[in-house]
Order: sequence, then structure tokens, then C-alpha cells
Amino acid sequence: MAEPESQEGNYDNRGKNAENFKMDVKECLQEMERLTVHIACMTYDCVNIQTNPDLFNAMQHLDHVFLRCREQIKK
Repeated sequence: MAEPESQEGNYDNRGKNAENFKMDVKECLQEMERLTVHIACMTYDCVNIQTNPDLFNAMQHLDHVFLRCREQIKK
């Protein structure tokens, strides 16, 4: 006669699967949050550039100056 399989192993696997699921959901939510913030910043920048075209030139100038300063610091 066949012996009944141990249910303890199945319970352990379910617990691990539930924990893995929680971690996966947490990682997905963190990535969604990161992308939401990134999109919000992009939208803010687009609106500002459309309402004030000089802002884009000023941002490019600041970026260029920052890169030059960083080069000088590395030397």
C-alpha cells in the first residue's frame, strides 16, 4: 500500500513561493515608483521649456559648465 506523501514539504514550498511573490511585488512597485517620478520630472521639464524657451538654453549652458568644472576637478 502506498504511503501518503508528506504535506510538510508542500507547505514549506508555499511559504517560500508566497515570500518570493511578496518580494517580486515589492520590487515591481519600487520600479513603478521610480518610473512615475522620472515621468513627472520629464513632464515638468517639458512644460517649463514650452512656456519659457530660454530655460532650455540656460539648462544646456549649466550642463556644459558643469561638465567643464568636473573635467578641471579631475585634473
